[in-house]
Amino acid sequence: MLAKTPKIGIMQGRLSSSVDGKIQYFPALSWRQEFEKAAENGFKVIEWIFDQYEPNPILTPSGILDINSLCKKHNIVINSICADYFMDCKLFDEPESNLEQNISVLEELILQAKKIDATIIEIPFVDASSLKTTKNKDELKINLQRVIPTAEKNDITLVLETDLPPLDFKELLSDIDHPSVMANYDSGNSASLGYNPKEEITVLKKWIKNVHIKDRKLHGGTVPLGSGDTNFDHCFSTLSEIQYSGDLIIQGARVANNETPETTCKKYQEFVKQYVDKYYIQN
Repeated sequence: MLAKTPKIGIMQGRLSSSVDGKIQYFPALSWRQEFEKAAENGFKVIEWIFDQYEPNPILTPSGILDINSLCKKHNIVINSICADYFMDCKLFDEPESNLEQNISVLEELILQAKKIDATIIEIPFVDASSLKTTKNKDELKINLQRVIPTAEKNDITLVLETDLPPLDFKELLSDIDHPSVMANYDSGNSASLGYNPKEEITVLKKWIKNVHIKDRKLHGGTVPLGSGDTNFDHCFSTLSEIQYSGDLIIQGARVANNETPETTCKKYQEFVKQYVDKYYIQN
């Protein structure tokens, strides 16, 4: 039986030109315009970015009003927030004063997410915030327990993105054992790490709440969709098999030529749609 069709969304910032060569960042100068660009290019979903840019509109009363107004005007939903903030301001292995501040920021973000009807806060534990030791994982588990009550009360799911091997990630989620803590699957990161997508998605199936679509070379960086080592047939067929019907957020590489960000994102959308059409029932 084919699964319900997921929506194809775009990571905030991808519809704007890069600043200082960055691949991902909060687009401070163009975030409002991205709602119109998303709608014009057929996207219904934007994943919001929360990084160290201040003030992020999601934390301000006027910003919340603007976000909700733009969502309504352009028929866009923000189901998830990519909290890159916690890659540098970690939820483990920090001095006590920093850790208290970081936990406070996460609790505030949970409350603000509720105000724009987002239901997912995705927290990356990769690169600088990778969970490298048992101590890192144990400390994270303790600190997540501190914010789970706030997340549960506000109907927010904390979705973890890690570079852990699938069975280790499963063990971490099983240890936390709470429906307010789930998993992100990132097709590009999986390929870069040499993981088997069928195995990884199957192992994590009961926890996968959010999916990022990108392409990477084995042990390499992000490349345009279709030019790396991601096995998209295996990814999409297995997502369909586990009945995943959440958002598919495009997090593709920026293209270094005269192509506009909108053109690149539209091409990526068409690339993803061919796999959705192949493996999902259309409704």
